[in-house]
Amino acid sequence: MSRTSPRLRGPDRSDPIAPAVYGMVSAISLLGVLLILVRGYRTGTESFHFMLWNLFLAWLPLIVSLAATQADRSVRGALRTPVMAVLGIGWLLLYPNAPYLTTDFIHLIFRPYRPDSFYLWYDLVVFFLFSWGGLLLGYVSMRHFHAIVGRTWNHTVGWLFVAAASFLGGFGIYLGRVVRLNSWDAIFNPFRLIEGVIEGLNPYAFAFTLLFGTLILMLYGSMYALRKGDHS
Repeated sequence: MSRTSPRLRGPDRSDPIAPAVYGMVSAISLLGVLLILVRGYRTGTESFHFMLWNLFLAWLPLIVSLAATQADRSVRGALRTPVMAVLGIGWLLLYPNAPYLTTDFIHLIFRPYRPDSFYLWYDLVVFFLFSWGGLLLGYVSMRHFHAIVGRTWNHTVGWLFVAAASFLGGFGIYLGRVVRLNSWDAIFNPFRLIEGVIEGLNPYAFAFTLLFGTLILMLYGSMYALRKGDHS
């Protein structure tokens, strides 16, 4: 009779993300920062320096999800539920900051099209790097919580969580881009947050949320399927 593999005994609490992914998202972020700084140096302007702040905010959900992964491994007893709940709520509030970077392309839309302008193509690469970095940061952080929810309940609940988080993320992007709310308004200006949420209960907000929520869900599903395919 064959012996059962040790990895099949009990729940798997390993990090679901390959170490190389952390290196890649770090490299993308550093390259984006470098390109922004070089552009500022060459042009003598700080036109896109706001993207550095947006990138910092995009890293916050990953930091929280890593803390949640560690807590999932180590916290037991009566403390587990409140600790995981606080980290989960914190992550949901911060998560939209990652895919929000895709909306920064809006700053290129109204620029005159000049195919001989090097800075046009330079900026396109910069915005793509930041957008892709934000999507990767969002994927990694959501993958952490997907794994935690799936282990705590089951596979189906895990995917229901992903779907719900995707569309909440889409609504969060709406609140940030259109209503101009920030994640920390939940703590420092909760009444403004409530007003913004109420303001967001309209057909345009619904369509915006559906659009970006679908984008997030499809991209997450694609990256999840690619990783699973590599291990099949």
